[in-house]
Amino acid sequence: MENLKYFMQYLKHITNKFSITVVFVLWVFCSPSSFALPADDVIPLVNSDYYPQVHQALITAKKSIMCVMYMADIDPRYSRGWEYNLVNDLISAHRRGLEVTVIFDQNIMFWETGKKGKKLERKSDNAYELLRKNGVTVYYDSDDRVTHSKIVVVDGYITILGSTNWTYSALKKNHEASVLIKSHSVAEAFLERLKTISKYQPE
Repeated sequence: MENLKYFMQYLKHITNKFSITVVFVLWVFCSPSSFALPADDVIPLVNSDYYPQVHQALITAKKSIMCVMYMADIDPRYSRGWEYNLVNDLISAHRRGLEVTVIFDQNIMFWETGKKGKKLERKSDNAYELLRKNGVTVYYDSDDRVTHSKIVVVDGYITILGSTNWTYSALKKNHEASVLIKSHSVAEAFLERLKTISKYQPE
């Protein structure tokens, strides 16, 4: 009888441990982050498909735009180029009262690494200055880490990302592949990560 009592206690102990293990495994593998996030629409943007879709998203934005762009290369001599138009779309959105935040990449030139007086490479200096002069909140990232992202999040709903920089070559000549995703969940997931990028404003 005493042995049976100990056996039942042992069985209960094992059962509890098993239940806890099962709950833990289900929590880890069945949490929302392990599933595909829901999307209302996914639109491939190949080559010249990119500009009209992004332009439309920017000019119809209602609340906010977060843009993290590896390179936005604009030339004041060609102010009607698509790349220039996209930068102007950000300025227009700011003037409409939207919350607009832009982050560009800066890093030490690869061939300068290890030398004295390391030289910073800022690929989007004209775009940065144009945005800054027009009151848009614009930053560079940390100079010790390359921000290779090309992503725009509009109104916490539309996410546009892929290989396309805001340059003449990317928008007019190259083979580029990007995607437009309509999803609050996807947008929120990216925004959480983008907020962690270190931001600097040169004096």
